[in-house]
Amino acid sequence: MTEDIVFNLLAGEVAAQRGALDQAYAHQLQAALLSGDATAAERATRLALHMDKGELAVKAASLWVELAPADLTARQLLVVLMLRQDENAPVLDHLKTIVRISEGNDENGFLNVMAAINRELKRESAMGLMRRLVLEFPGDPRGGYALAIAALVDKDYAAAEKEADRLVAAHPDWPKGYLVLSRVYLSQDDKPKARGLLADAVRRFPADPFLLSAYARLLVDAKELQAAYEQFLRLEKIESEGGDASYWLGLIALELGEDEAARGHFLQLLDTDKQTDVAAYYLGRIAEKREQSRQAVQWYQRVDGGDYRDEAQVRSVKLMAAMGETREAFDWLQRMRIQYPDQAARYYLIEVELLREHGTPAQVMALFDTAIGALPESNELLYARGLYAATQNRVDILERDLLRVIANDPKHADALNALGYTLADQTDRHQEALDYIQRALALKPDSAAILDSMGWVLFRLGRNQEAIGYLRQAYDKLPDAEIAAHLGEVLWVTGEQQQAREIWQGILDKTPQSEHVLEVMRRLEI
Repeated sequence: MTEDIVFNLLAGEVAAQRGALDQAYAHQLQAALLSGDATAAERATRLALHMDKGELAVKAASLWVELAPADLTARQLLVVLMLRQDENAPVLDHLKTIVRISEGNDENGFLNVMAAINRELKRESAMGLMRRLVLEFPGDPRGGYALAIAALVDKDYAAAEKEADRLVAAHPDWPKGYLVLSRVYLSQDDKPKARGLLADAVRRFPADPFLLSAYARLLVDAKELQAAYEQFLRLEKIESEGGDASYWLGLIALELGEDEAARGHFLQLLDTDKQTDVAAYYLGRIAEKREQSRQAVQWYQRVDGGDYRDEAQVRSVKLMAAMGETREAFDWLQRMRIQYPDQAARYYLIEVELLREHGTPAQVMALFDTAIGALPESNELLYARGLYAATQNRVDILERDLLRVIANDPKHADALNALGYTLADQTDRHQEALDYIQRALALKPDSAAILDSMGWVLFRLGRNQEAIGYLRQAYDKLPDAEIAAHLGEVLWVTGEQQQAREIWQGILDKTPQSEHVLEVMRRLEI
């Protein structure tokens, strides 16, 4: 550390803090030249990028690469900067080096190259440069693989299939070629062709985990569960760390009604320390199905995260209440709110669900009041209380809460829709309701629920033919009982009574006790 090096490093830092980026760049670059320190060269590069000065960035990045020739980030950034200056820049040697550096890191360097050049070059230019690079490594199949993947990402399926076919023909003993070709077929929705290819590939490479997994998943997709189960059993035996096969085996065993086998697979999944939340959730489901409520609660309470956490916690407290431990369930929820204050709203909502089953409407509303008193700006709680209030015919509370939600978030489509639908359904403020629903539909034009609301408010306004159009759109997207009840009612009053009967009967055939359909039929005296 000479005086000149120390001076330039310090002067560069001070200049950067003062916003004098040109001076900071000059000092950092000089420090790198004097000391041979790659970090100073990197700082100079990033300062030039911040100033949007391409030539200075190329100069600094070139020094960075010179001082740290094995630094993959430096090399990739230099390529990007050079191509940004000139798409015909001589970067091929750098690309070859990227491939070799990546190889040392056990990565596909061709994919790293593609990621770098795709940012700066048009597709044809990028593919042309990639082909030149691939020719430099004639015996390496990973280049052809990268070309196929690049075409696949671009959704140029004809080019992707051509590249993948060429890869398989040139390297018939490389399993990943068959894998990428199967992905090309699947991208074109040709599942039979993909399945046939993978079946042959699995016979040829019976110990390749990626081929086995892809083939087994296709069998699951085709509902051939027993065949998929057998493939995943093979995969489980050859997986070095386990996990993926055990997960799928557990799910398939459950679907086949083999609960004990499923339990064994999920316990195996726990032993691998992978997807532990998923394993605990399904072990809880198995215990609950066997009416082993205490054991089920213990499993559910081990689900700390992931997609199943909310459902596991709801199931847990419901089971506790069913066992007569309602007080313990409420105490547990209170502890969770204290332990995880950032998730307090969610735990209040779980408690609301419990109280709706084991308490009175007055107790539910009191809990909502307490929760919103503690978290007055929680849109989640305000929205939930509003919807519950509507079930108690308290439109005043629903309107107050949902207007607060909308004030907090003017693009809250669900709140706009719920307010509009309730005003249309339970009041005579139909024009006001239409305004809210129109705002919601502008935000979510494909929502079946909002299309249904639009149809219903138009019906209430006497615009029956327009209403039918929206309700048919909603029913086509989501043929559920409530939409069927609305569509059938509008058809009935407009004289299309046979159509109305057919729609209602379609719901009743699936759900004979559908309250939505039965209520409208009673009201219309059908």
